[in-house]
Amino acid sequence: MSSYVLRRLLQSVIIVVLIAIAVFIVLRLSAGDPARIRAPVFARPDVIEQYRRDFGIDRPLLEQLGSFLWGAIRGDFGQSFRFQAPVMQLILDALPRTLLLAAVSLVLSLVVAVGLGSLAAMKPRSIWAWLSSALAALGQSAPVFWSGAILVLVFAVGLRWLPSGGFNGPSSLILPAIAVTLSILPTQLRVLRASMEASLKEEYIRTARAFGLRQSRITFVYALKNASLPLLTVIGVDIGYLLGGVIVAEVVFAYPGIGELALVALNARDYPLIQGITIVTASTFVVVNLLIDLVYGRIDPRIRLERS
Repeated sequence: MSSYVLRRLLQSVIIVVLIAIAVFIVLRLSAGDPARIRAPVFARPDVIEQYRRDFGIDRPLLEQLGSFLWGAIRGDFGQSFRFQAPVMQLILDALPRTLLLAAVSLVLSLVVAVGLGSLAAMKPRSIWAWLSSALAALGQSAPVFWSGAILVLVFAVGLRWLPSGGFNGPSSLILPAIAVTLSILPTQLRVLRASMEASLKEEYIRTARAFGLRQSRITFVYALKNASLPLLTVIGVDIGYLLGGVIVAEVVFAYPGIGELALVALNARDYPLIQGITIVTASTFVVVNLLIDLVYGRIDPRIRLERS
């Protein structure tokens, strides 16, 4: 393993630890006492203190932080105040559905961005170029909660083609995936189109045309390989927006994933569950960006030379 990979791994670990500490501090500084929320309305002070002892929030903050970090290293985020179940188990139950929705949305956005962006770059005055600009503008101006509500009104309430929420099979993924895709598509579409337009003007493209290669091969093999490098960078940034959009979409569509679980945890001031969800999602973001950084070097030999 190269020194660069080791250095990036160390940076990723440090980032996740700092995020964990920041989340712990912010939650303790925020208003709301989980013991008072969970206790009966007119509970006596000794009952509330018992809840605090049960939740482990009666100890000094540094002791709580040390216990939390040690447990997080071992994959143990404690017990959920709200569900009285291991936090990791709750996350593992909800995470696959969230990752499925995120993966479907990302693949859908890439298919549209590569296909439509390439056609728009090849024919800048065609209907494809106009459609590319219109779709990018629509996605840029439509937040997930708004586009999700419109999709539900049209396709679930009006036409009754698709379910309005929940998770009852592949059909339940269509509307939330479209809503999330619209939120991350504009940047990918614009970047790929601009990169393809620049690549198609390069000397090696003219040389390939002079050798009589098919236009489809020139565009989707030679030009697309170089044009995909900026797109990889955008995907790394989009992962954060993607996870945020997925969480919002899960709330709008009552989709049983991490987003809905996080909303319940926030309302209940469930410190362990909020901390666990935040660390898992942040770790996902860091790991994906690390992988994209390594793949970037594999695609572009110049970066490998710079790193070596």
